[in-house]
Amino acid sequence: MDKIDIAMTGVIRPKILKGTLINIYEKVCKKDTSRFRLIINIDPVGEDFKPKSIIPLAEKWFKVVWNISSEPSFPKAVKWVWSQAEAPYIFHWEDDVDILRDIDVDDMIQILNKYSDLSSLRLSKYPIPTKEKIKMFECFWNYKPEGFYLASNWEKQFGLNPILIKREFIKEAVNLMREDVNPEKQFRSSQKYMRNLIKKWTYGIYAKPGDTRLIDGRKGQRWKERMGFSKPKNETFLRWNKNGIS
Repeated sequence: MDKIDIAMTGVIRPKILKGTLINIYEKVCKKDTSRFRLIINIDPVGEDFKPKSIIPLAEKWFKVVWNISSEPSFPKAVKWVWSQAEAPYIFHWEDDVDILRDIDVDDMIQILNKYSDLSSLRLSKYPIPTKEKIKMFECFWNYKPEGFYLASNWEKQFGLNPILIKREFIKEAVNLMREDVNPEKQFRSSQKYMRNLIKKWTYGIYAKPGDTRLIDGRKGQRWKERMGFSKPKNETFLRWNKNGIS
C-alpha cells in the first residue's frame, strides 16, 4: 500500500487541531495510521498556548515531522511542508477543515495512477449537480467513469482545500513557489513563473454527480470571528490579521 504524507498548515488552536486530526483518523485513515505521516507547520499566532504544545497532541495519532515558524506566513508554511514530503502522494490539509463522510484514499490513488498527467484530486466544498458536465471555479468539468470530474482547462484549477497530489507535481512546484504571494494564487496562468508547470498537468475533483459537499471549514471561520482574526483587505492573503492589525 502506498505511503501518504499529510501536509498541514496550522496556527495555535489545540482544540481545532485535535478535532481535525480525529476527523482524518476516522474518515481517511480508517483508524490505521501506519501508512500516513503528518508534516505540520505551526505559525506563531492564535490562542495563548506555547506553539510546541501542539506537537504532542499531533503525535497521539501520527508520526510527525514538525516546524514552528519564527513569524506567521501562509506561503512559507505551505512551501516548508511540501519541501519535507517524501511519499508518492501528498494530502494537503489545513488544520480547520473536516471531511463529512468516509473516503477511499486507495480509490483516489488508482485514479491518479491511471491518468499519468492528472496532478491531483480535490475534495469539493460545494454540492455537485446531478450532471456529467458541471461549471465550477470558472471552468467546465467533465465526469469520468472512474468517479471524478476532470477540468477542461489548466489555467486556474489547482486549489488547497483538501487535495491529494502527486509528489512529482509537488517536487517541481516547491522550487518555483514565492514567499510573497498567496500559495493558491500562485497556481494561475497569470503567474508566468508557474505557467510552464501547471500547463503540463490536468486537474480533478473527487466527486460523482449528485454528491453532497465533502468538506466543511466552518469551524475555522467561527474561530476566526471569535478570536478577532480576518484576512487583510485589498491585498493578497499571506497571514491572518488580528483586529485589522498585521
